[in-house]
Amino acid sequence: PGRFETTFVRERLMDAVAVAMDMDPVAVRRRNLISIEEMPYKRDLNVLGDSVEHDPGDYAGLLDQSMEKIRWDELQAQLKARRDNGELVGMGLAMFFEKSGLGPSDGAKIFVDTTGAIEVTTGGASVGQGFETAMAQICAEAIGTDYRRVRVGHGQTDRIDYGVGAHASRATVLTGSAVDKTARKIREMALNMASDLLQTPEDALDIIDGVVVIRDNPSGPSVTLGQIAEALAPTSPARGKRDPYLSAEEWFHIDHQTYPYGLHIPVVAVDRETGKVEIERYFIGYDIGRAINPMMIEGQLVGGLAQGIGGTLFEEFVYDERGEPLSVTLADYLIPTLRELPVPEILLTEDHPSIRTPLGIKGAGEAGITGAAGALAAAIDDAIGIPGAVTEIPVTPQRLKKIMDDNDV
Repeated sequence: PGRFETTFVRERLMDAVAVAMDMDPVAVRRRNLISIEEMPYKRDLNVLGDSVEHDPGDYAGLLDQSMEKIRWDELQAQLKARRDNGELVGMGLAMFFEKSGLGPSDGAKIFVDTTGAIEVTTGGASVGQGFETAMAQICAEAIGTDYRRVRVGHGQTDRIDYGVGAHASRATVLTGSAVDKTARKIREMALNMASDLLQTPEDALDIIDGVVVIRDNPSGPSVTLGQIAEALAPTSPARGKRDPYLSAEEWFHIDHQTYPYGLHIPVVAVDRETGKVEIERYFIGYDIGRAINPMMIEGQLVGGLAQGIGGTLFEEFVYDERGEPLSVTLADYLIPTLRELPVPEILLTEDHPSIRTPLGIKGAGEAGITGAAGALAAAIDDAIGIPGAVTEIPVTPQRLKKIMDDNDV
């Protein structure tokens, strides 16, 4: 809450500085970016009980990659030619970083039954972000099995007594790291038991598709995770002095939040007669640290962008002079539909994994919305040729038409 709005204000100020200093807006931002040589970068701030320390990231490098990807200079020349022909078209830029992975701790439990099926129990929560899929993938990769063999349970207080759900872009960072740590413990236990069953040293074994094999002879003797779980049953003589069950519970602790970063670059066209803004093109560049499932992350970026476009161009609570709400139906409170939403171009990079998490995960909860208002406002300014024109959101057609009329556009 507040990140979308404060990024709008900050990026508007950056554009105002560029005008006042007669500088290119990109150059102003470059001047103010934290350099990769300064990372990790400590700041005299405390956020939600955590001191702020940016983990490594190349903010300028992502800007360079993005500008190359969209052919910035070529696109600027095309837009200028269109403006010279009377069109109101423009391009904007907004940069941001996020805090994610709010700690300090999270835990997970994993149980493998005698069929080789794996149950992960967490205190996380699924709110549509693909939580179950991500946790299953993390677990399966750490153990060495198919993620479709993994069932993820959450929200069950009779199964796990602690959890803080999904907020602050923390689910994959904290819960995912706890699942990874627990799954690695399961792998260690499985290889230890398999070493006895196969009469082979642990370091000569591997787990492939849920089967423990001898690394140098994968087609030779083997034992499944289910068979190992059976060997670890309470009544199994093969268990020896080991604790019963192929199960584990581990905790992950983090000392600082993580800081993914990105930028938005939209191209817009403004209708001179009505003030309507049409988004012709939208680009999002984002460094995630490490993407567990790139398709799901892109889905989050698209969904977040829909929210950002809604907040920038459509959505507004309006009240009358008595304080009675006027935005009481979807005829009054406008939201974007598929007709108004572009399919964004996305550059998802993994150039700088987090130093805070074993998998390098940084989190990706709000990247689609954060830069939308600032970037679209800059693009609208560019289109109508009035620096600093947009100081309020949403930029409704009525508000924009008044700005244009007052400035003889």
